[in-house]
Parts: sequence; structure tokens; C-alpha cells
Amino acid sequence: MKSRKHHKKGRREVRKPFISMGLSSIRLRGAIYAFLLGAAVIWGSSSYLAEAEYQKMARAEGAEADALARQFGRQAAPWMEPRQVDELQTLLAQVPAGWSLFVTDLQGQVIARYGVDAESARLHKVTATSDGQILGSQKGRRFLEARYRMEGRLAPMGTLHVRRPLAKPLWAGSVPTVAMGGGAFLALFTFLWLSFAFRGVSQFRRVLSRASKEEFFHRAPLVGCGEMKSMAWDLNRTLDSLTEASVRVRNVYVETALALSRTVEAKDKYTSGHSQRVARHAVELGEAVGLDGERLEMLRIGALLHDIGKVAVPDAVLLKPGALDDAEYEEMKRHPMAGDRILAAIPGLRDIADIARSHHERWDGAGYPMGAVGDAIPLEARIVGIADAYDALTTKRSYKEAMPVERALKILEKDAGSHFDPELVRLFVAKKRSGDSYKGVSGLEAQDRQAA
Repeated sequence: MKSRKHHKKGRREVRKPFISMGLSSIRLRGAIYAFLLGAAVIWGSSSYLAEAEYQKMARAEGAEADALARQFGRQAAPWMEPRQVDELQTLLAQVPAGWSLFVTDLQGQVIARYGVDAESARLHKVTATSDGQILGSQKGRRFLEARYRMEGRLAPMGTLHVRRPLAKPLWAGSVPTVAMGGGAFLALFTFLWLSFAFRGVSQFRRVLSRASKEEFFHRAPLVGCGEMKSMAWDLNRTLDSLTEASVRVRNVYVETALALSRTVEAKDKYTSGHSQRVARHAVELGEAVGLDGERLEMLRIGALLHDIGKVAVPDAVLLKPGALDDAEYEEMKRHPMAGDRILAAIPGLRDIADIARSHHERWDGAGYPMGAVGDAIPLEARIVGIADAYDALTTKRSYKEAMPVERALKILEKDAGSHFDPELVRLFVAKKRSGDSYKGVSGLEAQDRQAA
């Protein structure tokens, strides 16, 4: 129990990342980051330029602010000692329009005030101007403030503050729109550029996905930015090496399987060479159908290995000289699935395993082992089924003599549409009767048939 628990704890689970690393994710995230960066740069730049504008306005109005501060500060000083708030309030009310005044004591408490902008004595984001005034913010607005320290006979009595709001630059209202627009433009540019630079990512991932399934013949396109091209080049070279190694390994497996198949045939002198003959018949029909070179090679190997499952059939059944009884026939019917299991375990032979499994299926669905019907039976398996039946009819077996070619062809024609694919039978029979096919009607017989 303890060891099982330790084993479970030490196991690492590999989970797929939540965020896809595909091209769409790269483009989207890049565009979002570009939008945020562009908007932030424009907003920061506008804040810097606005502050420069406020400094300029402060220099223009600083002299007037200082003059007002000195004027009212000197007039207010007599009313501070002793403190006479009503007189101070009356004095502050004489301030010119646009300005606000307030007086604070040594603790910063407001004694008297006048003007809408004197409601709060505290400013935020305070900076000093080059002329000694103060720039500060309050409720989203910037203010220029000048101060006059009122001195008593023995100690300071307080401070008079002159404050005026500064007008926002004319372009300040459009900053949010410009920031959004600039960010959107940069996001679009980044999205398009990433689409161009990483346009090979989807094919790259597809190639890697196929390679994980041991399909090494796909290649990544050399497109996109330099890094993408370099990665694709390296991947393709790696896949070339894997392809060569896979082909070598596959050939070893195929040769081993062929040797095993020939061993099975060698047990019975009557079936010796059967798979080679079936392969020639099948390739001949495959060429008539129009299969390409790759599928013809798969068809040839599938025909050579179609009976490899008979290694699982007991010799007493396999080598019986007479007809099989029901139990023996059921035993023999297991060889297609046995062949499928043998070949499916070999890398790259899945399609060939399908041929071995399905070459005893019937067009009408009465075959075995799956009971597949019509086009559900793989094309190569239908071809091998016809070639297998033809060779069985035209060669000598322990329980029968070889059948004449013409009679065998008529049997195939009779079973077309029930046992065999009718179109494939038509092509096969026509080829065998043409006089230039493998083990078909001889040339002289073909001429006589045409003359008749």
C-alpha cells in the first residue's frame, strides 16, 4: 500500500496549457499588448505636454499672482493680530474676478476664504514653478497658487493664499480619443505583422502533430520571419532523418513479416507461392483502377501479407488435406483478425493491416470478420479478395484440381455484386481476357475469342 501511494505521488501528469500557443493566440495577445502600450505612450506623452503647457501658463500669470499675494497679504496682516475674521472676509471679497483667496494659520487651518476654488486648502500633485509659485491639482483641475507669509512683531501669524484655475489645453479633451485610436492602429499593425511573421505556425504545429503520430513525411513550409524559417529548416532536416530511420525500421518489419508469411506457405506445397501470385494479380488490377505508385506499393505488400494471420491457425486445420468441418472452418475464419493484430502492431502498416483484416469481406455484407458492406470495405481489400479467389480457383490444392482460367472468370462474373465489387470484377475479367495479363487467357485464346 505504501509503495503504491509513493508511486502515485511521484507520477507527473502532463497537461495541455490552458492558453493555446497557436497563431491566433499569438496575434491576439500581441495586438492587445500593442494596444495597451500605444495608448499608454500617447496618454503619458499628453500628460507631459499638458504639464509643459501649465508651466507656460503659470509663468505668464505668476507675476500677477505674486502681486496679488503681496497686496492682500500686507492688507490682511493688521487683522491677524488680534484676529478679526469679519474684516478679513471683507478684505478677501475685493479680489479680482477669477481669483480665490484664503488665509490659514500656523497650523494650516483656514481662517477666512473667498472664491469657489478656496473651498479646500489642500492641493495634490504639487510642483514648483520656475518663478516660485505652486502648481497643484484638485478635482481633476490644475491650479496656480502664490503665497504670502504674514509676519507679526514677534512671530509669523499665518499665510495668505492666492489661487487661480488654469485652463486645460485645447487638445486635452481629445487625448482619450487619440489614445484609443493610436492604440487601435498599433494593435492592427501588430496583428498584421505577426500574421505575416508567423504565418507558418499553423502548418508547423500540424507537422509536429503528424510527427507525434509517426507520420514523418509531412514538411513545414519555409515562410514567415527569419526565426520561423530557421526553425522550419531544422524541423524538416530532423524529419528527413526520422523518415529514413522509419523507412529502415519499417522495411525490417515488413521483411520479417514476409519471411513469416512465406514460412506459413511453405508448410503446404499446394499454397507455396500463393501470396506472390495474389500480389501480381492485385497490382495488375490496381493499375487498371488507376492507383498511384504509393498505393500500388501498399497494395502489393498487403497482398503479400494478406494471409499472415494463418500463423495463429493450428497446423491440423491449416494442413488438412480434405475439406474443413464447421469447427475447423470457424478456426480458419479467425486468421483475418489475427493478421490485423500482427500488422497493426508494426509502425506504418495500419493500412496494410486493414487489407489483411478485410480481404474475406463480401460486397453484400455476408463476409467475415466484420460483415462490412460495399464501399465500407477498403478498396485495396476488395482488390486482394478478387485476386485471392482467382488464384485459389486456378491453382491445384490438396482437395481439388486447378480450374481452367475461363471457368474461373465466369465464376467471378457470377459472384459479382454479391461476393465481389462488380466494377472491379469487370476490370479484372477484361484484363485477364485481353491476352497480355499474368496467368490470364493466352494470346491465341484471346484472338480466337475476339474472332468468335
